[in-house]
Amino acid sequence: MICADSLNDAGLILALNGADERLQITLGRLAAGTTDAATGDPAEAELLASQEWTVPGQAMRFLAPGIGHMLDALGAKAQDIRAIVCVHGPGSFTGLRMSLALAEGLAAGTGARLAGVGHLELLAYEAAHTAAGAVLALSWSRRGQVYAQAFQSDQALTPPTVVCLTTLPEFLAPLPRPLYVLGGGLRRNLPVFQELALKDVGLRLLPPLWDAPRPQTLLALAARASFGPGPLLPVYLRASDAEDNLAAIAAGRGLSEPEAQAILARGSRTLS
Repeated sequence: MICADSLNDAGLILALNGADERLQITLGRLAAGTTDAATGDPAEAELLASQEWTVPGQAMRFLAPGIGHMLDALGAKAQDIRAIVCVHGPGSFTGLRMSLALAEGLAAGTGARLAGVGHLELLAYEAAHTAAGAVLALSWSRRGQVYAQAFQSDQALTPPTVVCLTTLPEFLAPLPRPLYVLGGGLRRNLPVFQELALKDVGLRLLPPLWDAPRPQTLLALAARASFGPGPLLPVYLRASDAEDNLAAIAAGRGLSEPEAQAILARGSRTLS
């Protein structure tokens, strides 16, 4: 963990990433006097502390205690947090729900402003600004699929989408070359991409170092996020395993599928 000795009146910014196997919590100090010309939001932040755990499916055990530990070490309080940025997906359904819920609750209790950032944009951010070519960020989606989005510098070349491994050649064909490929979706399906790279010399498979963003990258993107009113909504891109298996799950609980659907609908209503 990296700490600083003092805080200033600009306040703190908290950035959370629960979208992947590596849970990331980053705390920074907003840089006074550096704002985005278009929005007036702070455009820079200094890294004060960060913690990371590889704890898939266990984000809730580490999120609140991790934030509390960093605040205590800095001699700060939750009320010193002026901005909260949370990765909203696509990625782990459980990790996204837990981190977004904590961000919403903490913002409600402290009055901090709230913003979301995309997981694939975060994965690609550093490479897209340094690579002499396009970057394809991939995260794991299970079931022979990956979440995918391509970037070149500050430009998104595609929207975030779910791509089946069997249709990868068609998805990759129109993208610029060289195309640097990175992320957990690459690592978990490495033989597939190695075979594609043998046939396409324009594909450059980046090493595991690029599978997760650095804390400084998470904080840099968080400081430039667009803050606004309204709740943070998760970006899932596909149905959850529970939704796909709803009939079997409902039957095991003595419910019909329409009854289970009605329960899900009631639980998914937006609160006003």
